[in-house]
This record gives sequence, structure tokens and C-alpha cells, in this order.
Amino acid sequence: MAAVILFLHFAVARAESNDSPEALANAETQVQLKVEQFAKTNANYELLLDARKLASSMSPRGDNKATLSALDEASLRLQLRMLLALAKACDPHYDPKAPTNQVYLNLTPPLADSNGVIWPSGIDPKAIKDAKARKAYEDTIAENSRRNERLKREIALSRGVDYALIDIWVFVKRGLPRDSVAQNRAIEIVAKTISDNSLLERFNSNDMPGLIW
Repeated sequence: MAAVILFLHFAVARAESNDSPEALANAETQVQLKVEQFAKTNANYELLLDARKLASSMSPRGDNKATLSALDEASLRLQLRMLLALAKACDPHYDPKAPTNQVYLNLTPPLADSNGVIWPSGIDPKAIKDAKARKAYEDTIAENSRRNERLKREIALSRGVDYALIDIWVFVKRGLPRDSVAQNRAIEIVAKTISDNSLLERFNSNDMPGLIW
């Protein structure tokens, strides 16, 4: 399944080309706007995911072995910018397997009511007449919802990082002539831009990076 997802992603990412300065300038403007909008609240991470897709639509032409063209270099730097923005938005300490981050489909009311009745999991809170027991159950549901939203955010951002890295790997390793001056220059740019050793190690792999989650 992961291989199919990566193949489809690769096909979409390569669907367009940075064949003009105008196309690149338009992508840069839209990316900048979305990144700035996200920075205002740090909440709507979909803005970063959309910006990543825009940046990745700029694929390399790779038609010049003597040098890295200005369009290709600017397109690469735009994709690197989105990789770093997505990585920064991720919570590096988040562990989806930690007990405090577990999400459940059905919850059991934590308290019995005043008559000692223990309610079954998944019951509608409105059915619990005892105020204290109902409030405890509602709080449990709210906490589970909060955990679920956090999980969705971290998964989405992690996948965003993965796809951004895949796009950059494809851009440099497959889009530019092998061992050309252009490719070597692109690799140099990546190495100087990415300070995270784990990301850099994945980029330097001979195999296309995969999904972490």
C-alpha cells in the first residue's frame, strides 16, 4: 500500500513543470501567503500542506549539465523551504504510542452514578442523569477528542515532511542528470540547507525515502 501511495504521489508531483519564471513566481507568492497565514495562529496546518503541494509542482527541467539553472535552483530552494517549515511545525516530542496520547473509538463513563450504576461504553452522555457522573464522562470525551485532533495534526505534518523530502529526492536524484555539475550543485544546496541529520541521511539514501508513519 505504501508503495502505491508513493507512486501516485510521485506521478502527481511530476505533473507540472517550472517552465517559466512566471510559473515559479506565482508558486512562490502563493507559498509565502499560506506560510504567513499559518504563522498567525499555528493552527491551520492544512495551509502548510497546500503550500507544500504548490512548491512540489515545480519540477526540474534538468536540461543543462554544465550548471544548475536559475529556475531549477529557485524551485529546489522553495521545496526545501517547505520541508523545513513542515518539520518545524511538527512536535518533536510527540509519541503516538504514549498512554497519554492514546485515542479510543468508544469510551466508558469513568464514574458510576449515585445509584452505583456503571454505564456501558459509547453511551450518550445525555442518558446519564447523575450530574457528577455525566460531567466526568463529558470531560473524558472532550479529552479524547483533543487527543484525536492532535494525532491527526501530527500524522498530517509528518506525512507532509515525508512527501516534501520525497519530492526533493526525486527532484535532485532523478530530475537532474546523474553526476552532472547541476546535480552536484543541487546536492550541495540540500546539504547546506538541511541541518537535521535524520532528514539529511534520508535524502542521501540511494533509495527513495518512504513514510515514517
